[in-house]
Amino acid sequence: MRALRPVFHAVPALALLSMISCGKNAGRLPTTPTPTPTPVVTASAYILPGAVSMNDWAFGDEPVVIYTNERLRWVNMDSLTHLIVADSPDATDFRKTDELRPGGEQSLVMTKLGTTTIHCAIHPSMTGTLIVRDR
Repeated sequence: MRALRPVFHAVPALALLSMISCGKNAGRLPTTPTPTPTPVVTASAYILPGAVSMNDWAFGDEPVVIYTNERLRWVNMDSLTHLIVADSPDATDFRKTDELRPGGEQSLVMTKLGTTTIHCAIHPSMTGTLIVRDR
């Protein structure tokens, strides 16, 4: 019998520790784990070297195409500063970039479907098309 006595003392201590540790969540339902967010895909649009003399090829020979909920990253590979502006700002949620110095970049998440022509506010001969599509 003597050997059981320490066990009887240990049971109330364990029960007390269990109640103390669970006391913070007493009466609450278990929480659902927060799902890991899906990473946003990044699509890059480049302002090409010598873009001012390229006119409607300043952003490449194809329209800039991105899908909804993707990040559009503008990258200035030219030696001049540029500021890209949407000609139809309500067509997509792209309005304009900040001034992009040489080597500069800026990212924006696109959520609204549409098509707009774009141009450089500093060099208006630089033109292109931005298309936001659904997947």
